Amino acid sequence: MIQFSAGHGPDSQAIGIALEEMFLDYVIPPGRAPVPVTVLGHARMPGANNILMALARMTGKFAPTAEDAALWLAKTPPGLAEIATRLTGQDYILGAYTVIDMAMYPLVLRQTEQLAPYPNIRAWIDRLRIRPGVGRGMMAVAG
Repeated sequence: MIQFSAGHGPDSQAIGIALEEMFLDYVIPPGRAPVPVTVLGHARMPGANNILMALARMTGKFAPTAEDAALWLAKTPPGLAEIATRLTGQDYILGAYTVIDMAMYPLVLRQTEQLAPYPNIRAWIDRLRIRPGVGRGMMAVAG
């Protein structure tokens, strides 16, 4: 069982999405952490980027290459033009659905007023919004 001390905001939402998409058992203790932290066994891991990559490696699911992870997980907030370019002709940022999409989704949702010139980002949001794990993950850390 993974203990997930969630904070508020997009980093915690991204981890919630990953936990749900990977069908992992987790518990969110009461209270909020200043940054997201997970505890697996006796190992404590802070920070959304570290947690997302650790979960992807642990499950063997949704892992990007190390180069893609280093490039995309450092983007806060993401550049909408760059995301739109990456989504041209493909459903997800790296082609396949990865933790990069999980990390970018809550960040992009905070920029909805700027999405008018990017129909492919709106389509990407719609694709992610209907994924049950995305909905459950976003709600797991809401409020």
